[in-house]
Amino acid sequence: MFKKICAAILAIFLILPNVAISAEMVNVEYVHNILRWRWGIDLPYNTNLTNPHVAANMKYLLTVVDIANKRLNGKQTTDYGNSDYATLAAADTVATNTAIDTLVRGPGFYLTTTPDTTNFSITITAAGTFAIDWGDGERESIVDKPVAATTYSHTFKTPQSHTIRITGTATDYSDANNVKTLSFNNNTAIARINGNLGSIFPTLSDGTNPRFTELFNDATNLTGEIPSDLFDGITGAATTYMFGSLFRNCSKLTGEIPADLFAGITGPLAQGTFEASFYSCSGLSGSIPGELFSRITSDTHEVLFNQTFRGCTGLSGSIPGDLFQGIRGTPRRAMFFAAFRNCSNITGSIPGELFAGIQGAPATSVFAETFAYTGLTGSIPGELFSGIQGAPAHQLFSYTFAGNRRLTGQIPGELFAGLQGAPAPYVFSNTFVQCSGLDNHIPADLFAGIRGQPAEGMFERTFNDAGVSSIPDGLFADIQGEPANFMFESTFNWNPRLNTIPDGLFAGISGSPATNMFSNTFNYTSITNIPDNLFGTFTDNPANGMFTSTFANCQNLTGPSAKNGDGRYLYEVFTNITSDMNTYANSPNLSDYDQIPNNWK
Repeated sequence: MFKKICAAILAIFLILPNVAISAEMVNVEYVHNILRWRWGIDLPYNTNLTNPHVAANMKYLLTVVDIANKRLNGKQTTDYGNSDYATLAAADTVATNTAIDTLVRGPGFYLTTTPDTTNFSITITAAGTFAIDWGDGERESIVDKPVAATTYSHTFKTPQSHTIRITGTATDYSDANNVKTLSFNNNTAIARINGNLGSIFPTLSDGTNPRFTELFNDATNLTGEIPSDLFDGITGAATTYMFGSLFRNCSKLTGEIPADLFAGITGPLAQGTFEASFYSCSGLSGSIPGELFSRITSDTHEVLFNQTFRGCTGLSGSIPGDLFQGIRGTPRRAMFFAAFRNCSNITGSIPGELFAGIQGAPATSVFAETFAYTGLTGSIPGELFSGIQGAPAHQLFSYTFAGNRRLTGQIPGELFAGLQGAPAPYVFSNTFVQCSGLDNHIPADLFAGIRGQPAEGMFERTFNDAGVSSIPDGLFADIQGEPANFMFESTFNWNPRLNTIPDGLFAGISGSPATNMFSNTFNYTSITNIPDNLFGTFTDNPANGMFTSTFANCQNLTGPSAKNGDGRYLYEVFTNITSDMNTYANSPNLSDYDQIPNNWK
């Protein structure tokens, strides 16, 4: 390669005299300026030189190339300055430009645009010296740039694919919250990436790191694999949202996630560090590498792994048990929210030790939707949430296992054993919805620690379409107080094997009705009778949807219809309801069916 390039340079001098004549001899300063413009690095002049305006020869030019390669790569990679071509012949503009462009090889970052790209902009929020080669012969030299955001725009003469090269070194980053170190004006124009960003935006000597939030977010035309060395040079602690939405919606990315992609990040982490990093990267394949995060030692933070792999439908294999092994501390808001949601080809059992380091009081949505709609198999490990101790939190286990029809075995009675206290809004909303492969018996002690005042949506659709065939006595015995909106909406809906309701299931709940409190609760089940003491005592102040379709489509239902706690039929308590309730729709075998008002059936 080097011989061919040097032969080409000599040809310019010897074989094509007309071209050589058009070139101009260069001085030392010119060589250094071209190097800075092309590669964004400043090299000191030779200390033996007293005047940078003296003419440069080929030996000086090739020696500078060697020094530049050493600076860019951190070690000596070339020795052109001692080759046969390192003569005292004068260097001209053509030779200098050719040598700097072709012989200097450093860890730059390369971005190839889509064929229809007419303009492109790059915003850098970092101090330093940089260079942008737009790939069409035009270059941008950025010398001693301050930290403040600066946008560099370019219009291509012809709309076609161009490879843009960014080089240089950052020397300072903004300390403002959530400022993006690097961004592009049109991510849909990005077709391919390669090279190393960590060499351009490295970890500073004081440990400060850049922030690549949303760097390739919505780059829907980005193809190829993720470069394994993309963040080489970045080490230590992470910044807030450092890799948040990094490849979000990059559905055309292919290949496996590089195990060493974040190898330099050892912790501690910060809020949202990996939030939605690979969200909807449906073209990625292979297993999630256990090393991806397992090298990290950190305390917990909010939305830390929120939706990290959500929608990665091409990922396969099992979830590594050591993936989060170094993350330790109290639960934080939405920390693992939907982390693996819709990863439909992830299989195998859930590792019991996956969250072993998470210990303490619950927080909002910590495990909401975490495993929803995956391809997981096997049983749910009883120790999965053993470190969670304290009062329930809002949406804590909402949709956690939803849609996993291939899960089997029993629901462990100790799964939520650490929860102690009053229900929180939507705490178990849709937790096991559509988990029809699970054993059909609900453990009697599953909610043993849940006691106190009902909360909105607390058991909304919890066991909807979950293959339930029996409900244990006293499942909700310690939940007592005024009704809450949606509290048991569709809780046991669509469980055709369920044929018995235990006495007093909701007997502790009395007072003024709430919106949709029991709508669809037993819809499409095979229950044969309604216990007289199923409900507590409700006042005659109706609420919208309070008993809508509660016992609808229960065609095996016989005996009397549901009664209030005072012994009256529900329709005798709420005589002023005129809207259609459909409470007993398609349940014609009740003994008092003929007396039930039409809007209740």
